[in-house]
Amino acid sequence: MIHFKRIMWLILLLVSIYLTAHGCAAVKPYQREYLADPIMSFEANKEERMMERHFIETREGSIGGYGGAGGGCACN
Repeated sequence: MIHFKRIMWLILLLVSIYLTAHGCAAVKPYQREYLADPIMSFEANKEERMMERHFIETREGSIGGYGGAGGGCACN
């Protein structure tokens, strides 16, 4: 029975290694533009967040360490 368990663990290990290694692939440079699609980013509404940050900075009249200097007149 112990021998059977070792064989099963070995088979499980080999299958998991195969599946893990099978997921690795070399990507050619011209294919990277499709993998770097903006829809695949973690921040789904990046433009919306940037505009919201700009509105907050404008309203506060200060910059929170995110970019260039400017006053409260929204002319930056």
